[in-house]
Amino acid sequence: MSISAKPDHATQPKPGFSQLRSQFPTRPLEAVLGGCTDPGPKPRNDDAIAGRIPESRYEMHAKGVVACIADGISTGRNSHLAAQLSVTQFAQDYYSAPESWPVQDCTARLLSSLNSWFFAQNRSGSPQADGQVTTFTALIARSTTAHIVHIGDTRCLRLRDGVITGLTEDHNAAFMGQEQALTRALGIEPNIRVDYRSERLAQDDIYLLMSDGVHGVLSYSTMAAMLRDRAMTTQNDLEAASRALCDAALAAGSDDNLSCLMVRITALPSETLTEAHHRLTDQAIPPVMKPGNKIDGFEIEQVMYSSTRSHVYRVRRAGEDTRYVLKAPSRNFADNMQYLEGFTLEQWVGRRIDNPQVMKILPHEDSRFLYYISELVEGETLREWMARHPTPSIRQVLPILGSIISAVRIFHRLGMVHRDLKPENIMLNTDGVAKIIDFGSVQVSGFADIMTGLGDHVPEGSLNYIAPEVLTGRGASPSSDLFSIGAITYEMLTGRVPFALEDGRKLPGAAADWALTSLTDLRHDLPEASAEALARVLSYEPKNRPEVMSEFLADLRKSMDQGVLPRDHIPLLQRGSVSFWRGWAMISSAIALALLIALLLR
Repeated sequence: MSISAKPDHATQPKPGFSQLRSQFPTRPLEAVLGGCTDPGPKPRNDDAIAGRIPESRYEMHAKGVVACIADGISTGRNSHLAAQLSVTQFAQDYYSAPESWPVQDCTARLLSSLNSWFFAQNRSGSPQADGQVTTFTALIARSTTAHIVHIGDTRCLRLRDGVITGLTEDHNAAFMGQEQALTRALGIEPNIRVDYRSERLAQDDIYLLMSDGVHGVLSYSTMAAMLRDRAMTTQNDLEAASRALCDAALAAGSDDNLSCLMVRITALPSETLTEAHHRLTDQAIPPVMKPGNKIDGFEIEQVMYSSTRSHVYRVRRAGEDTRYVLKAPSRNFADNMQYLEGFTLEQWVGRRIDNPQVMKILPHEDSRFLYYISELVEGETLREWMARHPTPSIRQVLPILGSIISAVRIFHRLGMVHRDLKPENIMLNTDGVAKIIDFGSVQVSGFADIMTGLGDHVPEGSLNYIAPEVLTGRGASPSSDLFSIGAITYEMLTGRVPFALEDGRKLPGAAADWALTSLTDLRHDLPEASAEALARVLSYEPKNRPEVMSEFLADLRKSMDQGVLPRDHIPLLQRGSVSFWRGWAMISSAIALALLIALLLR
């Protein structure tokens, strides 16, 4: 059997989009952007605006539209530079940041970095660098959500159905009975608090970012009346409307710089269930293959794994010595959209992460078949290691745990939770370095608002290692992966899983159902401190687990310094609890009676 597909180069998607194409609706978000900025009556313009609507469909889905405005304080020597740098650098860095980061986390990191830079410049003592203080407000429109971040007194407003609503609150206050003064801005303090807000987008929404030179003079009702009957469907229309608001503010007596930036939402991503099905099934699932079969130039050499869910093969390309792994879904899931979403996302994760501790999924030409090609990882699975080491010591387990944790941290740094860590998904090379080889259940936090909405579900993995909050639908977090690592550690040390959940019974839902047999009840040669460390990691409530995974490692290391008490050891207070203490009581009574008689005779 030979399967081949010649890509249609005339209809190739833009670079990058093919990596995650099945995650997005066929109709993307559409928007128009336009604005203006003017010094007004001042000799220098301390305002700055910037915005971007990506041309790439992939980037439009994964990142969305960005619009931002900044207003440098007029008393700052270089505040105009701070305003310009903040809007341009923020927009540039946002599109360069990992797509997997949630918008709120991403924007907080970017603004914290900008704030640190400005603060350092202001403390440098150089006249060419000081006075870099600015307000900042940004709108990120992605999928069906508006994300607003804000510092200072620039504002984000929304015009919907002819009514303007303010979406930010000014950070200023009256000082000693004088005029309002800023209480928060970039560059004032070493650490910055950023306001964040999310709103549901609606078609024909218009978002307005403006400086106080405009909103400080014009009321919301006045602005709404000015915009109500204007045509605002093109960039030129929005620029003209922004200019009209700035001119009106100047005519009304504004003595400040004037800036306004508008974003109009012209279409939202949406699709019917039928459209979603066609989108997710536009690639055919290959039939089950055997050695000698070919697909898109790859020849099957060995069937490595086959189940009702997927098929894994060792393959080679004609003319190459390197071996690869080809993974294809099972035809049993041809109509399961959740499964197909997860399979497509697994490809994206493997291409997005480039680290020696995570299996690399390789790019290959677009095909009409659904599969992916990955590197062939040499070594043994952790399951195989456990079979060779049925009763390892803490000292033997610690290096492997440290390596597993460093691999899992790679996912966490990118805003991902693995959710399906188990011995079969972890490879160990000859040096004992761990490598994650399966991530079909990874949860990408940054995609929460851009997935198709087919619904979250319990990961399709071994229930024996999945955290309680994931199984009970309370959501996953990095702490959930720590629980899985704890379950793996428990099994490495005892030869059995802490909670056997794959026996067909109903899944436990309450904390009382997750009673843990103490580690030292199964391994008398291990210190009690190690049992306490594992009990904490395997807590039902995530809040009761260590905040960081390294804390778990540290607790296990400390436990090695604790001696192991013999099983027949009984503390002094418990020894001879009846006869021993009854004898002492009789002796004490006799001594007391003798003393009393001696006193009476005396």
